[in-house]
Amino acid sequence: MVASLLGLLFMKISIGKKKKSGASSMEAQSTESVMERSGNGSTDTDIVIVGAGVAGAALAYTLGKDGRRVHVIERDLTEPDRIVGELLQPGGYLKLMELGLEDCVSQIDAQQVYGYALYNDGKSTKLSYPLEGFKPDVAGRSFHNGRFIQRMREKAVSLSNVRLEQGTVTCLVEEKGTIKGVQYKNTYGQLVTAYAPLTIVCDGCFSNLRRSLCKPKVEIPSCFVGLILEKCELPYKNHGHVILADPSPILFYPISSTEIRCLVDVPGQRVPSISNGEMNHYLKTVIAPQIPPGLLSAFMAAIEKGNIRTMTNRSMPATPQPTPGALLLGDAFNMRHPLTGGGMTVALSDIVVLRDLLRPLRDLNNAPALCKYLESFYTLRKPVASTINTLAGALYKVFCASPDPSRKEMRQACFDYLSLGGDFTNGPIALLSGLNPRPLSLVTHFFAVAIYGVGRLLLPFPSPKRMLIGARLISGASSIIFPIIKAEGIRDMFFPARKKKSGASSMEAQSTESVMGRSGNGSTDTDIVIVGAGVAGAALAYTLGKEGRRVHVIERDLTEPDRIVGELLQPGGYLKLMELGLEDCVSQIDSQQVYGYALYKDGKSTKLSYPLEGFKSEVAGRSFHNGRFIQKMREKAASLSNVRLEQGTVTCLVEEKGTIKGVQYKNTNGQLVTAYAPLTIVCDGCFSNLRRSLCKPKVEIPSCFVGLILEKCELPYKIMDMLYWQILHQSCSIQSAALRFAVWWMYLVKEYHPFPMTYDGIASFQIPPELLSAFMAAIKKGNIRTMTNRSMPATPQPTPGALLLGDAFNMRHPLTGGGMTVALSDIVVLRDLLRPLRDLNDAPALCKYLESFYTLRKPVASTINTLAGALYKVFCASPDPSRKEMRQACFDYLSLGGDFTNGPIALLSGLNPRPLSLVTHFFAVAIYGVGRLLLPFPSPKRMLIGARLISGASSIIFPIIKAEGVRDMFFPASTPAYYRASVN
Repeated sequence: MVASLLGLLFMKISIGKKKKSGASSMEAQSTESVMERSGNGSTDTDIVIVGAGVAGAALAYTLGKDGRRVHVIERDLTEPDRIVGELLQPGGYLKLMELGLEDCVSQIDAQQVYGYALYNDGKSTKLSYPLEGFKPDVAGRSFHNGRFIQRMREKAVSLSNVRLEQGTVTCLVEEKGTIKGVQYKNTYGQLVTAYAPLTIVCDGCFSNLRRSLCKPKVEIPSCFVGLILEKCELPYKNHGHVILADPSPILFYPISSTEIRCLVDVPGQRVPSISNGEMNHYLKTVIAPQIPPGLLSAFMAAIEKGNIRTMTNRSMPATPQPTPGALLLGDAFNMRHPLTGGGMTVALSDIVVLRDLLRPLRDLNNAPALCKYLESFYTLRKPVASTINTLAGALYKVFCASPDPSRKEMRQACFDYLSLGGDFTNGPIALLSGLNPRPLSLVTHFFAVAIYGVGRLLLPFPSPKRMLIGARLISGASSIIFPIIKAEGIRDMFFPARKKKSGASSMEAQSTESVMGRSGNGSTDTDIVIVGAGVAGAALAYTLGKEGRRVHVIERDLTEPDRIVGELLQPGGYLKLMELGLEDCVSQIDSQQVYGYALYKDGKSTKLSYPLEGFKSEVAGRSFHNGRFIQKMREKAASLSNVRLEQGTVTCLVEEKGTIKGVQYKNTNGQLVTAYAPLTIVCDGCFSNLRRSLCKPKVEIPSCFVGLILEKCELPYKIMDMLYWQILHQSCSIQSAALRFAVWWMYLVKEYHPFPMTYDGIASFQIPPELLSAFMAAIKKGNIRTMTNRSMPATPQPTPGALLLGDAFNMRHPLTGGGMTVALSDIVVLRDLLRPLRDLNDAPALCKYLESFYTLRKPVASTINTLAGALYKVFCASPDPSRKEMRQACFDYLSLGGDFTNGPIALLSGLNPRPLSLVTHFFAVAIYGVGRLLLPFPSPKRMLIGARLISGASSIIFPIIKAEGVRDMFFPASTPAYYRASVN
């Protein structure tokens, strides 16, 4: 008895201590940011570098060696594991030597590379680098990218004036038009501010800061599929190997003494699926027959081993916006196709240029003058960078297979020209290797290849057909190279400006003072800043404005959007629209009422009507042009005198002592402006660049949409959304004379199909006859659009002064059209929470109070999210018999009528979004499928399929529920916790 009492007393004391320690830890997380300024306002850092990859680490060492005090902030200091950045050309190695970093390729098992071997149609030619006249150790180097980067980081941090820190930079810090440093989260989760006269951003190809400093135009021409081959040797030792394969090149090069990297280029932005075996099939059936015999067995073994990696290949010309206090470098600033392995050479060359420009300057504190002076960096870098960039883009297009006879001839001419030897080989290889990066030499050799190809065509006897092909060859060559040169900048590429003198400090500063949304006494004249004016942002602005809040909405582009999703509003979403007083936004835009779905499978169809009994007559789904609907809501919001709608690009959140105080944005005049408010709500859509500061996003891309508009036709079931199950198509009426037709394309078929074949060879055979002619006409019309489908469970990080909403916060597969319903439901919840509050200025208390938002939204949001993810997986075709049976069972279950139809459709429509109902119906479908299998006679095979069906159903739905949060989904908080925060 005494022991029991003592045990209870000990437990109580322990719980009390835990509560206290929890409270103290929360206090620690909202502590004042660490400011790297001394008492007089000066900084103890000369240069902040964002990113410690190849560019960042090399730059840190270079500037540190020159005596600069450097602070490097890198998101992840563990050894990177990438499939590119593994080949350094000889020109890049010379730059490495110039920077004193050549020892970074030692002790990492790097391999010397002396040239290339080129394969085409069974023939090969050896192309050696022209290394005569250089020191013996000058050659290319190939290695594990991560090992190389770690060596450079170690070299940089060996300098006492270089500080290397792990942290995630969230935004640039701007004051009166000048970048003063960066804000970042350190390893303890604290928001820290680092100040310096100059900030250099080199955070790689996925940079989230570049938009503040340039106008990026990123293209994704292809993807790399990477494997590592072991226990084999290349046919030409110490050479990179390029196979001119169909549809595009294949690369081999050594990355250690025992490993060979293979990179298979796949044109376009999509690759065959690894998870369902499509990739293995593609590599074995399409690629393997084109592999040289000496590498084939190792290639097949690498496929079987299964460590297959993919990466998108990006190109982006340099388009700088000179900004006082900041500079872009590396892949954050400029990218090219990695076929030629020129990326590191460009980055290291840029560092040499920048070092030489900064070396004579003692003081970097005059930001406007320094900015003017460093404009010469952008022109001085051009000859090297533009030559390598242009060669990469042009060579990739020439090396890709094409059915066009002139393109075939150009590819063959390039192979034969490079095989000629002498200057015909050395000239192009000197360009490619970075040993002689001269733009004029590049253009000369490129057109020499074209003329060589024409000459081969016309000799010995020029026929009209050959002359036509020759003319098209010259035209094609021009159409390849001139757009790339234009994007790089003709004047800067061929006639670069000379270095400007440091006397530029006398020039006028071009920065303008930021417009602060604060009055003289420090209070704000805005209650809420909303980032984004899409469906969520515009609806929220009107809702809060109608409640009397002073709202400032900042939207990147106020012109009418043109998207292929967000065109179907479910009845549940329309009810929320009515609740917010926005139902008139679907009038006068030729929106169409939708009363349910028509489901097609294997030539059969079933009509699934929304259960609208008991609702007003106007309650139904609505389908429309997304842009028209958004514009109507924007007009409605802007009609309120206390709502200000402004066009501008938000660059970052403004944080003070752990609290979000507002946003920084560029207005239409290009000025950097700061808008302050007690509460900032971020709803800037699926491509949000601010969400990482407020949540832990886990974005998945399960599929893509391919969209067309069908005209002059009617759906077989009027005013019904339609689903076809062969490869999963969806169509809905978006205006009285047009139908939207969307195709989900995944690599589910057994062979790889290029894009046009998808429509003509697959989709067209599965279209209902009534729509086929309109479908084919839409294809011929050519207005085909694509969009990636993203899913992302809500993973909030409650932050004082800020909140996430809409697709920036939570996404699901758009199959069920539930996105707008979730967003509008969230707005209703948030409105009801904010309604009783007069003052929003106590940010920590408000943050604690609004934690209930995340649980109150869960029943509706999680039901729609889970249904979308589960239904998509069930609806997709699969060779697995249990998955086939589940799919058929779902179709038949929905066709039964009564509660078997109304229950799932009430979930899908948002009319009855109850999690328990969802789980009940989902497993009812699975049990129905098992029952069909076992009746009338249960064979062992059928019993096995039935068991796998139940197991498969569980593996579909339970991971989604787990990601959504079991407790919050099924047992949400019933009322806001008013007692948890002292909010007035």
